[in-house]
Amino acid sequence: MKKQLIGFFTAVSLMTVPAAAVNAADKANAEPDVYVNDSLIMFQDQNAKIIDGVTLVPARGVFESLGYDVEWDSDARTVKVTSDTGVRVVTLTIDSDIMQINTYKTIMEIEKTEYTLEVPAQIMNDRTMIPLRAISEAFDCGVEWDQDAYRVDITSGEPILLEGAQPTPKPAESEMLTMSLSTDAETISAGEEFDVYVDVSNTPANSFLSGITVTFNYDKSKFEFVSGTLLNNNNEPLEATVYAENPDYMTGTKALYVTIYGDTARTTDGHVLKATFRSVNGESGEIAFGNNYDTLRGFESYLMYNNDNQDIIYDGQNIIVDRTPLKIGQ
Repeated sequence: MKKQLIGFFTAVSLMTVPAAAVNAADKANAEPDVYVNDSLIMFQDQNAKIIDGVTLVPARGVFESLGYDVEWDSDARTVKVTSDTGVRVVTLTIDSDIMQINTYKTIMEIEKTEYTLEVPAQIMNDRTMIPLRAISEAFDCGVEWDQDAYRVDITSGEPILLEGAQPTPKPAESEMLTMSLSTDAETISAGEEFDVYVDVSNTPANSFLSGITVTFNYDKSKFEFVSGTLLNNNNEPLEATVYAENPDYMTGTKALYVTIYGDTARTTDGHVLKATFRSVNGESGEIAFGNNYDTLRGFESYLMYNNDNQDIIYDGQNIIVDRTPLKIGQ
């Protein structure tokens, strides 16, 4: 999805919030993990819950990660979820087993249907919980259950369009904006520092990199995050106007940088950020991107580009985050 600049600076302000999203499938308490397009949804204070064989999830998070709009009407006690195209609207009422599905066939014509739920939407721990499979399938998303891993996988379906409308062609993966990791480190010893680079390919045309947020996942008994810096087209350090590094409440290490210097910012493919780590004990290990979706802070790893004075965030389905682990010292 693409979001405007305000979404990025909201993420900056929220980095000081002490609550951490922690997920771990818990069969004993009937709390499965939920993945959307292979990204783990990190709920804050109420995990997904299985009730009478039906998985309920907090109304936000799962569908916001797909780019959908989620609205809560406290007076009517209803949840309204609207597809990213605005063509389909699903409405659920707390404690009602009827789900309403309205689909715009044309701008003037609406197809209205109802679906009877096995388990209704309900309030749990002050959170609005809605049935995951029913609403996902209402938006033509794929739903798979893995009993062994105790997880649900949601995959987005084709765009829901007005009759006769043609979908915007999606670029091939080889043409999509991509983030990956690289390093020059070969062998490491205890106390030695080494650099890991965030690399970008398929940079948007006529744009400069104005912001980056990445989460590095690694074994903290082996590596320590030291610092990071943006790089320009010549791989030289570039001053960031906003930055935050390594909040203690994150399970990995999160680094965020924003710049407004379009005359010096990176405009080409290659190294966009240098992250310096220190080896704790000289042991080999792995470093990888996190790209989960935190229901409070959004995606863990994403890029922001400025094009004609408009900042656009690339995350979710509009960017490929290569989470192949980078092997250090092997």
